[in-house]
Amino acid sequence: MSQRESQKPPQGGGELSGLLRHAEALQRDLDKALQDLQSETVEAQDAQRLVTVRLSGDGGAKEILLHATSLSEGERRSLENALQVATRLALERLFELRKRRATAVTKGLSLPGLFL
Repeated sequence: MSQRESQKPPQGGGELSGLLRHAEALQRDLDKALQDLQSETVEAQDAQRLVTVRLSGDGGAKEILLHATSLSEGERRSLENALQVATRLALERLFELRKRRATAVTKGLSLPGLFL
């Protein structure tokens, strides 16, 4: 057997194939976690409890509630809707910015879950 033949990597890929299998399993776990996250909701209020914000797990503005007694019902609902739309647009722009920055860093390499 020549020296060149004895230096061939073992069949099956060895450590590299194990690493690839591990990366695939991690990707599946990450995909599932991100999918599960979409059904979650977080809620926050300001210190005076005048505003309640509910966001979906994927970062969408689900609901913004104002607890202001000085506004009429119509004014309050109109302001809540305007705040929800503005918040949703701001979040969309934030996620787009994060994607652009991640793409610049990774040189276009797709790393799902790195920047949601």
